[in-house]
Amino acid sequence: MLWFREATRSTWRYGALVIGLGVDLVEVERVERALLRWGRRIVDRLMDEGEARTLPDDPGPRATALALAIAGKEAASKAIGTGWSQGVRWRDVVVDRDAPSVRLLGRALAVARTLGSSGRTRTRLEVRGRLAVGEVRLLS
Repeated sequence: MLWFREATRSTWRYGALVIGLGVDLVEVERVERALLRWGRRIVDRLMDEGEARTLPDDPGPRATALALAIAGKEAASKAIGTGWSQGVRWRDVVVDRDAPSVRLLGRALAVARTLGSSGRTRTRLEVRGRLAVGEVRLLS
């Protein structure tokens, strides 16, 4: 944790230190093509059943939602500095697009803790044109 003084105030506040930062862009069209080719198999590889249930049924919104989830997962893997190595799996990162938030589980959480993080994150997910943008800050 970090104590800091706000520029406009003379009081000290307690805040979280950013341990890692990850940003990722995903082309929605690529996800649409992957869903057409692989269907449910790609979703099962990337998400557990609970996370997959949050995806819309309609193909267009489904591809956009999956692209946002992939961008969030990729950004989180970059924030912890592993990518998809060192035993960190896609399902170790759970994205809630509505909040938006990222929850780390399993090996992803263990790696985050070795970096001095509690596993908390601050997450931004958005669609810009045909790109899904994910930004994850790993907090102390």
